[in-house]
Amino acid sequence: MSIKQQQTQMLSAIFSLEEQKLTMTNIHTCCSPNQNHIAGLRVYQRSLIANANRALAITFATVHSFVGERVFMQLVKAYLQKHAKAQYDWGELGCEFPSFIRHQAIDNNAILAAIAQLDFECHQAERAENVDKDLSTLSLLNDHDAYLLSINFASGFKVLKSNHPVDLVIENIKSAHEKNNKLTLSDINQLLINPELTNAKPANTKPANTKTNEYYYLIWRPNFQAQYQQITQQEYHWLTLWQSSKSLADGQQLSIGSALDKTTNDNFSIIEWLPKAIEQQLISSISIQATK
Repeated sequence: MSIKQQQTQMLSAIFSLEEQKLTMTNIHTCCSPNQNHIAGLRVYQRSLIANANRALAITFATVHSFVGERVFMQLVKAYLQKHAKAQYDWGELGCEFPSFIRHQAIDNNAILAAIAQLDFECHQAERAENVDKDLSTLSLLNDHDAYLLSINFASGFKVLKSNHPVDLVIENIKSAHEKNNKLTLSDINQLLINPELTNAKPANTKPANTKTNEYYYLIWRPNFQAQYQQITQQEYHWLTLWQSSKSLADGQQLSIGSALDKTTNDNFSIIEWLPKAIEQQLISSISIQATK
């Protein structure tokens, strides 16, 4: 049996205490082996939940601030019961948390799940391995064919598609809090369902897509702090090509030329995008593809 399987079984046993109904014969003395065993497991259970709550409150800081400590702790406890901790690094815990929230019977579960996904991607961006920057390589764009060049993106680069305008919702709540520092959880709950935001149209996208209410986000990490912003559908498609290229087989690279070929129907302009990407510190370097 693998360590992960053993850990899963152990956590299952720990949380099964919630469902156990001890008979009087089991608890007639506090010194019985059974009682000592259960007491020890309960101590571990409380410690595990507390540690998980602290870790997830950091990873999902926005969700934590919107629902409050009590509701968040309940979510964490239920999450651990369903998804046993399989990571040794507390910072990696929570991959399934957004999906888990979406299926919980809590107010505004859908928008909270979308915010949780953004929280998680930002957290992962800040933990991403550093990428060396060399902007002098931009000169290669003048000297080489686009089909021989690749773009190397900065640490933590990621794009995300959402059915909710999470950036607008978060900004609206932050703005309301600045105006009223006594904003209650009930007030936040009402702001989460603000129809003016939930019915907002995606920014700068093709008219044909507005009926789907899809929103596109870029997450990246300039100066070691994660940022996000809403982007157009065209830019999302362009960046998705580069994000997907990370999973290509060894030795394969996406070239600028081939990426542009795949965006011919999107009216994407690399001439407009490139200066902005450089200013945002989204690009770390340009490289020449290795010849076979």
